[in-house]
Amino acid sequence: MKRTPTDIQDYRTFVLWLDFYSQLLTARTREVLELHYNEDMTVTEIAEHLAITRQGVHDKIRQGVSQLADYEAKLGLVQRFLTQKEQIAQAMADLDEGQADKARTTLSRLYQSLG
Repeated sequence: MKRTPTDIQDYRTFVLWLDFYSQLLTARTREVLELHYNEDMTVTEIAEHLAITRQGVHDKIRQGVSQLADYEAKLGLVQRFLTQKEQIAQAMADLDEGQADKARTTLSRLYQSLG
């Protein structure tokens, strides 16, 4: 079963999917998702704006969300980004606590993961 935005526990993660992978979508699907999620337009507003049916908008949203989930499942770029961000935050916290060696270890692991 495909994930939908209402199933995604962290809405910010979905928005990152859109940021990372939107250029892989068709222009129309990308436009519908951006209007709906970034511009907070309703399905009716999008349908009127793009001169398509409400059902067409719903279909594009479902299709786009499914594609974004598939891209993340295959490529994992958003999860990798979030993991790296977490490692940086931990290293900064370690530095704030005067634990330079621990921060160095964390940053070394991060550096190695980058290739």
